[in-house]
Amino acid sequence: MTFWKWVFVTVVVCASPSFSSAQSIIQSESTRVTLQASSDPAGRVTLRALVTTGQGGGVPGGTLQFIDEATLSVLGWADVAKASIVVEHLPPGQHRFRADYSGTLDFLPVVMQPSQSALLVQHVRGAPEVSVSSSDNPSAPGAPITLTAAISSREGQPTGGVTFRDGPHILAAHVGLNRAGTASFTTSALANGARAIFAEYEGDGTHAPAASPPLQQEVGEVLQRRSELR
Repeated sequence: MTFWKWVFVTVVVCASPSFSSAQSIIQSESTRVTLQASSDPAGRVTLRALVTTGQGGGVPGGTLQFIDEATLSVLGWADVAKASIVVEHLPPGQHRFRADYSGTLDFLPVVMQPSQSALLVQHVRGAPEVSVSSSDNPSAPGAPITLTAAISSREGQPTGGVTFRDGPHILAAHVGLNRAGTASFTTSALANGARAIFAEYEGDGTHAPAASPPLQQEVGEVLQRRSELR
């Protein structure tokens, strides 16, 4: 059997009248963490935290730890002065983010107490792959060609629409995807020369917007130069 023995020690300090005694009073400040999240089309999530005292004032120091309770993982750390991180490659689906403030003793006699934010639920969309192809490349001036966009994803079949562009110019907007995840558009209005064709997927509830690499479509002039070289 183990016995615990408590020993109380009394320390008496005697000071002569020529010395004045000083006493520091520790002031404990409660804190509060507010967490915000935003995402971009590439699927990156930015987490921003604001730490304030119980009275709404600023907090002078300490660190924050960002946690995803959905995956039970620590996403990163940040100083309270720059309390934000950018997270990439999160698995698609619902995530529950939290920010924990460490508190600090660096500003004694003021002590900043630790705290944590409320859970912030954020739905992260997957990043699909987009490609665009042409039925005839190079093509004759004014000849009809069919442009086809294909959208693929590991998170299921994407739905929604696609916009086709010739550089900055829209060729066709909101062309719907079929059940195979493709969308097609036929045009004969491409100008002569090398055209940079893009397919821009608009996204849906599961998949983020995404764009294809450029397809260089050669129209007219290339065929003419080839015939002149023969």
